[in-house]
Amino acid sequence: MEQVYQLSATMLFVLFAGFGIAFYLAGRVALYFLSKHASRDILSIPQSAFLGTIATAWALSLGFIAADIWAVNSRADQATSMERSTIARLLRSAEPDILDSSKLAAGIIAYRQQVATREWQDGKNVIPDEVVETTLHDVRGEIAELARGNAPSLLISQVIQDFSNLQDARNMRLAVGNTSIDYYKWYLVMFLTLLTAITIAATHADRKLAGRRALAIYAITASMSLWILAIHANPYDGVEELHPSLLFTNQKHADIALDGN
Repeated sequence: MEQVYQLSATMLFVLFAGFGIAFYLAGRVALYFLSKHASRDILSIPQSAFLGTIATAWALSLGFIAADIWAVNSRADQATSMERSTIARLLRSAEPDILDSSKLAAGIIAYRQQVATREWQDGKNVIPDEVVETTLHDVRGEIAELARGNAPSLLISQVIQDFSNLQDARNMRLAVGNTSIDYYKWYLVMFLTLLTAITIAATHADRKLAGRRALAIYAITASMSLWILAIHANPYDGVEELHPSLLFTNQKHADIALDGN
């Protein structure tokens, strides 16, 4: 399932179009057999109101996934904003008129560059990168060195707090990237989508032409809805993915060179 959501938007469209066709065909098979049964016993056909029960469950499960996706994207935006602002504060603290630490500035710049290229672009923020971990260790050592020097304790305390916030923002970003998709909810939606198609067939068993048209409309609606949700499921990969340049600027989807400047 994880490999599915690493596909491009076009390939996902093809995949979910295939799902739509499969749902339609499953409904047609059910309609064929149920219509034969209805010809012998018309009273065994469920009332049309029964469709609302299953369809409501399907719609609710779809809504739950949509709510989770928007919540995950919101957390990703929050983590990115927090990490960008913390980097800016640490770089400001390293300037000559405050702590005058070229090593601290170089470490933070290296961290930002490595996160953008290694953890974000290459790893899609799924797992922590060892090079980034090493850079954080070096930055921590430089802060400790400043604390042992003559720097004002108030400034050092602020830098330590900013560094802690930087690690918290990174942990949040990696947590979002690693747990952004709850596969079990997707399995539930897929099952209810199939069950709804069969229910449409059952409630239209005595009207085969109407059943075929209802199944066609439903299959298109379901497949397109699932596709739209799928391309937004991971905030770091997809149509509306967050770009690593957001660590350098607050302009979303800014097209800037990740050269560490």
